[in-house]
Amino acid sequence: MIMKRLLDEAKKMIQINSETSRGNEELANYVQTLLHERGIKSQLQPVTHSLEGISKRQFNVIGILGDPLVDRKIRKGLLLNTHLDTVSPGRPENWTETGGNPFSAVVRENKIYGLGSADVKLDFLCKLHAVSKFRERKLKQPIYLVGTCGEEIGMFGARYLIKSMALNPRYVLVGEPSDLKLINGHKSMNVFRVKIDFQQVERDARGFNRRIDLFTFGKSAHSAYPHLGVNAIFATLDFLQKASEAGFEFRFTRFDGGDTINKVPDRAQAQFYLTSHQFEDFKRFFREITESRTFPADFKAELGGIGDTGVRFLPDALYPCLMDVVGLFQRMSRDFKTMKDPTYDPPHSTINFGRLQQDVSGATLHFDLRLLPDLVAESIEQHVLEGIKEIAAKYPSLNISAVRERMSPGLNMKDDHEFVKMCRDSMSAAGFEPTLARKATATEAALYFQAGYEAVVIGPGLSQGNSHSPNEHNLLDQMEKAVLFYEKIIEKVCS
Repeated sequence: MIMKRLLDEAKKMIQINSETSRGNEELANYVQTLLHERGIKSQLQPVTHSLEGISKRQFNVIGILGDPLVDRKIRKGLLLNTHLDTVSPGRPENWTETGGNPFSAVVRENKIYGLGSADVKLDFLCKLHAVSKFRERKLKQPIYLVGTCGEEIGMFGARYLIKSMALNPRYVLVGEPSDLKLINGHKSMNVFRVKIDFQQVERDARGFNRRIDLFTFGKSAHSAYPHLGVNAIFATLDFLQKASEAGFEFRFTRFDGGDTINKVPDRAQAQFYLTSHQFEDFKRFFREITESRTFPADFKAELGGIGDTGVRFLPDALYPCLMDVVGLFQRMSRDFKTMKDPTYDPPHSTINFGRLQQDVSGATLHFDLRLLPDLVAESIEQHVLEGIKEIAAKYPSLNISAVRERMSPGLNMKDDHEFVKMCRDSMSAAGFEPTLARKATATEAALYFQAGYEAVVIGPGLSQGNSHSPNEHNLLDQMEKAVLFYEKIIEKVCS
């Protein structure tokens, strides 16, 4: 009966689109209804932010069972934290298990498919069902059940909650798909933005009068596991490089790719012009490349033409500058592979080129670096800034700058920490192996840890090859075990 109700609610949660950019108001209201139905006191905490292009309708949902009085000087109780937002689903046609609709939950063979099923909406339901068991019990310590917003774009919901001091728990359990392993360590996340400003001017085409729209289709994956995806931006640039080496000359008018920084981009586009005498040769080149399957990505070309005037070309220096910037990060990525920590998978730091945007004034590139604890983030930042400065000196006609736009710290809770031991005991009591692990992805637990709270990560479902990927799914048997584990840790801490 519990599992049937959980699945009914799971289908509803997946159906509600809570991509971070759209805001989570509808889902927050639904979650608050679920808390109310179970007699759990709740409130919506409006969360303010200054991010451009992101909905302002963002809310943390706070449920409290037990003593509702929060003392800023005394930490007490257990905070069960799960974020309610998701990344964008990417190309619908890749969601083969849900009929092309990532918001339509499908249950099949111990799995429930749908966007947010593993990362990480349904973990909130597991916690909710566990907390509900304690409604009539007298608690020694309060239980806090929180659904945060904005995790996928800088974790601004958790940051706001911590700063607000609306809660002051003793222990924090953060939900992320971990295959029900207890995560007490993970990499840091460092997002770098490289901006290339230029002046785009209208000028004569001078023979470049055949337009090509090149569309590239890759495969999305979590940015912490870039090797599991096919990066459409990289594939686009590689294709252009190969075409350039074959003797084709381009005049570019557009670059674009990706939609979310913490995901391997599954689409990209380049628009450029060729001269008439190269046009037929390019069509033959394109056909040979695509038929030979030289690249893991798929390409589509739309061919057009214009007159000899009125085109707004990008500066000739932009394309080689782009390639130099990408080359800087690719060299860093190769260097990272020489420094390994086998307790992580992948065992080295990684870089994902997540987004390439262009507007009338310039191009913006975003890179997501997941760094091992032994790497000092400030040193990496300095290396990036110096590298970009050297590139800028080569292109005086362009204005090039770089900044570390966002940083989420790593987590490093000791194996023998009191809360780690309590969680492992509860895992054993719930009937599964109390395995410790480290994770490549960054989580809200590190923010709580940095603020002085004792925090670890656990959740049902697989992360690697599943989060931020088409056909994302959770495992029904793990969800049942998760409910039991949450009951056991609540008993240990609060009753």
